[in-house]
Amino acid sequence: MGHFMVNLFNLIRSRLFYKMLIIYSLLTLVPLIIVSATFYFRSSQLIGKKATEAAQQELAAAASAIDAPLSAIKKRMLEIGERNVMESYLKLYSQTDANATSDSNRQQLLENTIDALQVELAELKRSVGEFVDNLYVVTPDDQVFGTGGNRPLHYPSAYRLLPFEFDRMPEWAFFSDDKRMACDMKIYESGTDEVLGWLVVTLVPASLQQTFVDFASGTFYITNSDNIILSASHLDEVGRVLDVRGPATLLLIQQKSQYADFHYIRLATPGAGGIVEKQAMFAAAVTFVAWLTVFFVTYYILKRVTAPIQRLTRLMRRAEREEYQLVQDVSTRDEIAMLCHGYNQMVRRTKILIDKNYKNELLVREAELKAIRMYINPHFLYNTLEYISIMSQKPEKAKFVPDIVHNLSSIFRFSITPGEKFVSLETEMAFAEKYLQIHQYRLGERLQYRLALPEMLLQSAVPKLILQPLVENAVIHGIDRLQGGGRIEIEAREEDYKLVIEIRNSVPPEKADGSLSIRQSARKGLGSGLENVNARVRHHFGNVYGVKLSREDEDSITVTLQMPIQLWNETGED
Repeated sequence: MGHFMVNLFNLIRSRLFYKMLIIYSLLTLVPLIIVSATFYFRSSQLIGKKATEAAQQELAAAASAIDAPLSAIKKRMLEIGERNVMESYLKLYSQTDANATSDSNRQQLLENTIDALQVELAELKRSVGEFVDNLYVVTPDDQVFGTGGNRPLHYPSAYRLLPFEFDRMPEWAFFSDDKRMACDMKIYESGTDEVLGWLVVTLVPASLQQTFVDFASGTFYITNSDNIILSASHLDEVGRVLDVRGPATLLLIQQKSQYADFHYIRLATPGAGGIVEKQAMFAAAVTFVAWLTVFFVTYYILKRVTAPIQRLTRLMRRAEREEYQLVQDVSTRDEIAMLCHGYNQMVRRTKILIDKNYKNELLVREAELKAIRMYINPHFLYNTLEYISIMSQKPEKAKFVPDIVHNLSSIFRFSITPGEKFVSLETEMAFAEKYLQIHQYRLGERLQYRLALPEMLLQSAVPKLILQPLVENAVIHGIDRLQGGGRIEIEAREEDYKLVIEIRNSVPPEKADGSLSIRQSARKGLGSGLENVNARVRHHFGNVYGVKLSREDEDSITVTLQMPIQLWNETGED
C-alpha cells in the first residue's frame, strides 16, 4: 500500500494535467469541507465536554466508595498492631526453634495465633464490611499464619520487602496476591525497633468489584503507579499492564486514591450525538456530489488542453535517453505549437553538437594519453643510460654492462611496442623485476627486493609500464639515499573487489627539523612519476582510482595503487 501511494504521488507530481485537475476540484471541495467540519467539531466539543464532566463525576463517586473501606482497613490494622496479644504471639514464636516442627509449644502457639486472627478477622468484617477476605501474619522466616485456609499468600517474602513510606503505618501493596489487593503493616516489639512480623489483610475481589458494577465491562480499573491492574471487572485482567493509549476517540479519566498509591481509571467513549452525526453525513454527501461534478467537468476541459503537452513531455523523456524524435502533426498556432516547433529545432541542433563534441573528446583524450606515455619512455631511458655510463667507468661494475643493456633493450622493446595499452599483471611484474635487476647490478648488496603476486591475479589487466615509474622513484628517492642500502617490496592483492598494488621501500629517517616529512617527500621526491601514473589510472578507470602515498614509520614509505580487477586478453585490451 505504501509503495502504491508513493507511485501515485510521483505520478501526480510529474503531470500538469493531474495537478490542475486536483487544484480546480479543491476550489469547490475545500470550502464545503471547512464549513461542514467546523460545524461538526464544534458540536462534538460541546457534547464531548458534557460527557467528560459526567464521566468525571461517576469516577469521583466510585473512588469515594472504594477509598472509604481502604481507609477503614488501615485504621483497623493500626488498632490490631497495637494490641499486646499479637506482639506476644510473634515474640514467643521468634524464641522457639524453627526446625522443631513437632514441638508441642510451637504447635500450640500456631493454634493460638490462628484463633486470634479469626477473632480479629470477624471484628474487621463487622467494622469495615464484606470487602475483607482474610488476615495473615508473616514471620521473618516467611512462615505464614492466617485465616486463609486453602487460599494462602502466594508471595510472603514480597511483603517483607515492600517499601514503607512510614514504618509504623499500613501500606497497600503495589501488586496483587491471587487476584486480591492486599494491605501490609509491620509489627514491632514494644520499646524497640525490632520487627517481629508483618500483618497482611487481603480483599475479596468479587466484593470490591461491586463498587463499580454500574460501569460497563472494561471501562473501570484500579491500577498501581506503573499501570499494573490490581482490580477490574474481569479477574483475568488482574496483573496485566493497562494499555492506556487506546483509540483517539477514547476518553481516559484518572484519579489518585487518597489512602493508597492506587489510581482509579475510567475509560469513556463520549459520542457527538445522533443528530450531529446525521447532519455531518448529509454535509459529507453534498460535498462529495459537488466535488464529483466539478471533477468530471474539469477533466474534460483540461484533457483537451494538456494532451499536446503530455505528448511533448514523452518525447523529452526519450531525449534524456538520447532517443531524439521530432514532434509530428502540429496543426495549431497557439503557444503550445510554438513550444513544439522550438523543441524540434533544439533536437536538430543537439544531434549536430553531440556528434561534433563526441569526436573532439575522443581526440583530446587520446592525445593526452599518448603525451603521458611518450613522457615515460625517454625519462626512463635517460636515467638508465646515465647509470650505464657511470658503471662502465668502474672496472668492477663494467662486467655487468652487457646484462644491463640486455635488460634495458627488453624493457625498451616492450615499452615502444605499438597497439598494446594493457598487459597482464604477470608481464608487468616481470619487467618491473628486470628494472630492479638493472639497479641491483649498480648497487649490489645495498638493494634487496621481493615481489609477491598471487596466482589468481596473474592475468589481471593493467596499463603497460604502470609500475616502472613507481619502482624508479623507490630506487632513486629511497635506496640511493641510504648509505647502507634498503629493501623494496612489491605486493599485489585483492581488496573489496579492487586490485591493490603496494610498493614499499626504505627511506632515510625523518630529521628533527622535518626536512624529510611525508608532505615534502611527496613534493620533492615523488613528483612527475607519481603524477603521471595517477593521471594514466584516472584516464582509464575514473577518478575513484589512482595512487596514494603514505608513510607508515620513519624507515619506509608506501605507494598504494588501486585499479578495478579486469581480465587481460590476447589483443592487449581489457
